[in-house]
Amino acid sequence: MAKNYYDVLGIDKRADEKEIKSAYRRLARKYHPDVNPNDASAEAKFKEVSEANEVLSDPEKRKLYDQYGSNWEHAQNFGGAATDFTSQGGGFNFGGGVGSIFDHLFGSGTRVRSNVQFDTDVYEPQDVEKVVEVSLEEIDRGTKRTLTYQTIDQQALRDRVTTIPTTKKVEITIPAGIADGKKLRVPGKGQASATGQAGDLFVTVKYAAHERFAPVGDHLEVEVAVPYTVAALGGEIKVPTLRSTMSMRIPEGTQSGQKFRLAGQGITRFGGGRNDLFARIKITVPKTLSDQERALLLQLQEVGGNP
Repeated sequence: MAKNYYDVLGIDKRADEKEIKSAYRRLARKYHPDVNPNDASAEAKFKEVSEANEVLSDPEKRKLYDQYGSNWEHAQNFGGAATDFTSQGGGFNFGGGVGSIFDHLFGSGTRVRSNVQFDTDVYEPQDVEKVVEVSLEEIDRGTKRTLTYQTIDQQALRDRVTTIPTTKKVEITIPAGIADGKKLRVPGKGQASATGQAGDLFVTVKYAAHERFAPVGDHLEVEVAVPYTVAALGGEIKVPTLRSTMSMRIPEGTQSGQKFRLAGQGITRFGGGRNDLFARIKITVPKTLSDQERALLLQLQEVGGNP
């Protein structure tokens, strides 16, 4: 007895393209050989619904089927058209293969092998690696970041039909004092498997370059310009920190490149407290001198001074 393709898909003869596609998706998932291994009846049913969909989802083939019923192929052949899906001796020839049917229905993103075995490597839980660049000020006080990245849709994986990229947003907390290059682990925010089990998100924290401060080990270093007169005579200078500016005294005879340690004025230490800040002296010399300055320097030079 000839099959009624509408009955095979469980739809009305007036069903539109969307209803046909929806019915086929549901039945294809239900009877697919991957879901029903070594089940001959399920495999036969899968081929049957595939044949029905192949005809009803094609407007020209559906038109011939509605007009000629089970003899639609003969009518098509008389019309000179070609088909990729034919019935041969009670069996079925899938033309481009089962994969081509899924490509036609779900798009070229479908992961199907020619032997009807799904490519399972993308269905395993996988970790996701990201890098965030953070300013020293943010490291000093701690901060948050919202990361946006793509994974494969979990529902599509569970349906085992297609791989659809999905945008994921995850807010992470970057703790104060975290070391440069340190990795943060966010459990369960990686790529999910077809069963819903997900890998982890790993975020590497990188210190952004700073215009003034430079990390040296656990501490910070800052260059401080000091007039040559202050370096020679000693005196008070202003030293910037990540949080404010502080005053400190340098001794007379301070040399260019000399470093002074300011305990507890560096970047916040992971777990509490603060590291140190080192002020590196850079002696500055005026490019132009007033007559009085020139006269005083000449006088100093005469008495053996070495400014």
